[in-house]
Parts: sequence; C-alpha cells; structure tokens
Amino acid sequence: MNHKFKLDVPQWGDALTLLQTLLDGCSRLVFFDPQYRGVMDKLKYGNEGARQKERFKLPPMTGDYIDDCCREIARVLAPSGYLMAWTDTFNLCQAHHLRVADVLTCVDLIAWDNLRPGNGYRARRRGDYLAVLQKPPIRAKATWRDHGIPTRWPEKIDLTIYPRKLYPHAKPIGLIKRLIGAVTQPEDLVADPAAGSFVVMRAAHELGRRFIGCDISYGDEAYDAQADFAGSLDVTYGAVRSRVAAGGPGWEPRRPK
Repeated sequence: MNHKFKLDVPQWGDALTLLQTLLDGCSRLVFFDPQYRGVMDKLKYGNEGARQKERFKLPPMTGDYIDDCCREIARVLAPSGYLMAWTDTFNLCQAHHLRVADVLTCVDLIAWDNLRPGNGYRARRRGDYLAVLQKPPIRAKATWRDHGIPTRWPEKIDLTIYPRKLYPHAKPIGLIKRLIGAVTQPEDLVADPAAGSFVVMRAAHELGRRFIGCDISYGDEAYDAQADFAGSLDVTYGAVRSRVAAGGPGWEPRRPK
C-alpha cells in the first residue's frame, strides 16, 4: 500500500493516482465528479468556458483519462458496488457512460435540480445528473436499502459554506448522505478521487463512514479558502481523524465483508 494518501483528511492528489493505490474490492461506493472540459470550451457564454475565470482554472480531464479512472474504480469496487458518476447534459446525451459499459452497468439515473437557473442554447440548465453505475453482478434489493430516494432531487447549495467562486461544482450534501446510507454500512470506505469541496467526506463522516479522496486543485492559490474549510473539518471530525496520527502511515484498506 502506498502511504502517500491518508484516510479522513482533505488532501492534494491526482484522481487516477489515488485509485491506483487502493486494493481490489475495498469499497462499496465511489463518487466521481470529473471535470469535463470539452463542453465548457465549446460553450463560452454565461458561467461556462473562459468567461468564468475560476471555473476555467479547474484542471481539465480528457475523455480517455475519465475512462481510465472509471476502470480503476471498477477494480476498487466490491462486487455489486456502486459508482455515483456526476455528468452534465452534454455528456449524458453523448452516453459517455457507455464507454465503460463492459465493467460498469448504468442501473439508474437521478436528476439533481439545484434551484438556480443556468444557461442553455435551448432549455436552461438547472443542476446536473447522477448516473448510478454498478459493478457486476447486478443486484438491487440486496445492495440498496433506501427506496425513498426520488429520481428528481431538488436541493440548493449552501453558498455560505460552498461559495461558487471557490467551489463551482459543489454537489448536494443531502442527496449524497442518502446515497451513502443506502448502499454502505458504518465504517465502510467511501471514496471520491476528485473531491473538490470535500462534501462527500463531510457526508461520510456524519454517517460514521471512512473516507479517502483527494483533489488536484486542493491547496492552489486560487482556492486559498479551502485551507479554512479543511481546518473546520479538522475540528468537526477530530475524533475520526485521530485514527491516522499526524505524519504517521496511511490507511490500510480492508475489503467489505
């Protein structure tokens, strides 16, 4: 096990590199919010493309890189484990998820309404989509306990915690918590290799789950306020972080039973 990445802390790192350090089948649930650059480069209006400086600074991910990450996620997932893959309208219509259909099957789709009108050449964008991908064997009742999650989920982002200038892709913590509760047990590992605002870590800790994740922008000058956010997590989740001594070894993963 590479000790570079640690458990239960916000940290800098490359998504694919983190995934490659994890053992086969060590997690039941991975969230992935890739930075699709192609559509933003095409739509240079409103809050997309180069016109929104902070969003444009986010490191891009090519289609091949995203595919490589998804294949690593399939390896990391336990049998019948889930990948919650965020996607925008363009990539959903292009069926990007089918590029990894040989290892991950799309079994559901949740539309998140952020209650904030956006842009669009035709219909106005308002939120994103969450493709629910499952590693074979495909099982529903034995792997998903919460059957009250609607396929259309309205939730505003708390801009006092996740200001858009710093976290242009912040995702809804309420939905994330419901999904974590639906498919994992306390002490299970939840992973997020492109963690952004580390909202998945916050949700996992509130539910008593372990977390491992990183973000390539963490610690960048353009995201100075992330240090304050990480500091608040240190206080709020100090009991969880105590499992990993400062400067000590990283987390040794275990496979779900």
